[in-house]
Amino acid sequence: MGPTPQSGMGSGLSASGVQPLDPAPGDMVISRLLEQRAAATPDRVVLHFEESSLTYAEIDARAGSLASTLDEMGVARGDRVGMMLPNGEPFITIYFALGKLGAVAVPINPTYRGYILEYVLADTACTMLFADGGVVGEVVSSLDLLDVRPRLVVVGTSASMPLGAIDYETLPTLASMSTKPELGFTDVNCIIYTSGTTGPSKGVPLTNAHGVHKALEVNAVCQMGPDDVAYSPLPLFHSMALLRGVLAAVVSGGQCVLRQRFSAGSYWDDVRGYGATIGHCVFTIPQILKKAEPSPRDREHSLKVLYQGRYDPEFEERFGVRLIEGYGLTEAGVAMYMRMDEPPRPGSCGRVSEEWDVALVDDDDVPVGEGEIGEIVLRPKLPWLVTPGYLNKPEATAETFRNLWFHTGDLGTVDRDGYYYFKDRKKDSMRRRGENVSSWELEQVIREHPSIDEVAATPFPSPVGEDDIRVFITLLADTALDGPGLVAHCRRRLPDFMVPRYVEIRTQLPKTPTGRIQKFELRSEPLGSDHYDSDSDSGVAAEPSGAGAAPS
Repeated sequence: MGPTPQSGMGSGLSASGVQPLDPAPGDMVISRLLEQRAAATPDRVVLHFEESSLTYAEIDARAGSLASTLDEMGVARGDRVGMMLPNGEPFITIYFALGKLGAVAVPINPTYRGYILEYVLADTACTMLFADGGVVGEVVSSLDLLDVRPRLVVVGTSASMPLGAIDYETLPTLASMSTKPELGFTDVNCIIYTSGTTGPSKGVPLTNAHGVHKALEVNAVCQMGPDDVAYSPLPLFHSMALLRGVLAAVVSGGQCVLRQRFSAGSYWDDVRGYGATIGHCVFTIPQILKKAEPSPRDREHSLKVLYQGRYDPEFEERFGVRLIEGYGLTEAGVAMYMRMDEPPRPGSCGRVSEEWDVALVDDDDVPVGEGEIGEIVLRPKLPWLVTPGYLNKPEATAETFRNLWFHTGDLGTVDRDGYYYFKDRKKDSMRRRGENVSSWELEQVIREHPSIDEVAATPFPSPVGEDDIRVFITLLADTALDGPGLVAHCRRRLPDFMVPRYVEIRTQLPKTPTGRIQKFELRSEPLGSDHYDSDSDSGVAAEPSGAGAAPS
């Protein structure tokens, strides 16, 4: 149970007298907005984490002091700095400190290891890396393989301090800089990595204006105001908790509650204890909450909306919480969403936002008709609300932004009333446990095994929503490998959410006349009788419901 927040449910009028920020595009500088809040309401609590709370003045002062320290250490405007950290106060302080310097934050999943960690660090050429003490061993192993090694700052307890590393706790406490860089709304604030499809993961630079607008968007979608409390059990290395959570609270004047991870057992007690009115989720969270035994207290809470959640009348009736679905991307924003004051449309991700243009097109970028499936393309009506381009990938940038539209790689339809419906992924990617997974990257790691000849990774419907990962492999002659052996190889080289659940060994895979593996055929197949299920003690599990069709 956490501390009592300063305000209760939002009502449209602020009981606290605090007003939401409504900055013009040129004033959308993240560090500047925090400073405005700290000057106007220094003692107002904005952030809760575990048993601690932070006011605007505390966050701004800590970030200002660290910015001065990093400035003395040579961190400059435009430098990229990695943040391989769990949720907590250090993450927030470091993020805002980098923003004050005009340095670029690079949030990195702390579970990354091996190939994917080495790729991100090399791609960004970070000059410094803040890493949690618990993952230092994995980090050092990867740093030793880089051509350019960033300075390592260890945050929290570590079994050993690597040679040359800096202890975060020993950094000097300096006064905030008297001379600050002249930052603009077009300056890149952070780089967030999104799943690759036909190639490696792509670094997505987000400008100050883009970050602020993500906060403004979610506040509009959820009708968040100064008297609201957002509850986010999601990781800060993604934009939902960081920009649509912490920054959204700064912009709205409300509060944000962070948790290290989602816990079904403590969820409703947390909501009640903090007086949370808005919840952040991925599609699986409502399904998990619904699996709990019904309780007389199911409606004894202040939560009014969960974003993002697919429409589920049983959930809404039981808990009295509206599930709001939208369509958004790391690279862009929430281009379509369901309005709070409109009746739900089952299966729809909503109507087009007033600040975006959306179209559905065929492979030649020709618009398709009502009810026809087409690729979702979009473009903003205001400047700098979409990424300026993928990091170090000019070809991917040109392909994605062709013909003056941002091509999402997702397929959808629209009905006569203007409601859009997501249908499938045109891109070759999966989503598991709230994380996007690149089949290309997964296949690259699997190919490292000396017994592998060919591999194809595909999504498979998960009983709790999103995808499970299924891989098909063929083996080289005179070699041996079984499902447990392949999963063990993946666990050594990949974060847990990328480790396949199902493994099937084949003598051959279906091919096109030009030799490409036909994944659409593999996706349509039910699980083979001899498949290996890494979630099952016996190795072979009963076939899940929905077998034979990829989830949408």
